[in-house]
Amino acid sequence: MLDRDLEDIDVFDSGDIELCIGSSEKALEQISKRTATILNDGKLPFMIGGEHLVTLGAFREVFKRFPDVNIIHFDAHTDLRDEYLDVKLSHACVMRRCHDLTGDGRIYQFGIRSGERVEFRWADEGHTELHRFDFVGLEETVNRIGDVPVYFTIDLDVLDPSVFPGTGTPEHGGVSFMQLVDAIRIVCSGCRIVGLDVCELSPNYDQSGSSTAAACKIIREILLSIK
Repeated sequence: MLDRDLEDIDVFDSGDIELCIGSSEKALEQISKRTATILNDGKLPFMIGGEHLVTLGAFREVFKRFPDVNIIHFDAHTDLRDEYLDVKLSHACVMRRCHDLTGDGRIYQFGIRSGERVEFRWADEGHTELHRFDFVGLEETVNRIGDVPVYFTIDLDVLDPSVFPGTGTPEHGGVSFMQLVDAIRIVCSGCRIVGLDVCELSPNYDQSGSSTAAACKIIREILLSIK
């Protein structure tokens, strides 16, 4: 977006969260607490995370305030496992844990191209609305959601690794940078967003710095596109 600048909007950085090491649940509680502070101040929580599980901490608090909230989820992976390595709190389970709160028909997934067979079958039973590989159907989904509150979560591995190699679980066959930017604009301009996050940048996996630059550009586009 070239007709707006960050100088045109109000942004508050609440700082990093010193997460508890060794306890996922405690770390999630810390994220929820910070999210509550942001919401109590009348601000929109925009979380920038590493491992995608951080979404659950923010979403739990958003769900308390907006119990009818829907989720729009961009990702290479389904993230619908009930357990991963005998653990229920994992990046591979995050959308399943969010579904524990929302119930069926309120999670819309796009760009998905990797997951276990059981995850795809579970989604296709009507638990989530899963769109494979790209963003076809996104505009219609946004129109259908209407004015219902939306939590928007982006796992950056939705991008093709030729564009974005700096992530923990890259999957070939992803979308281009501009496809993602265009999809972000559709969601941010068309939805009533009440919380959002961008996750899964791993800078050490891309020493060129290109992935970090792409992530920063995506964050900028989101900030400038939110209505």
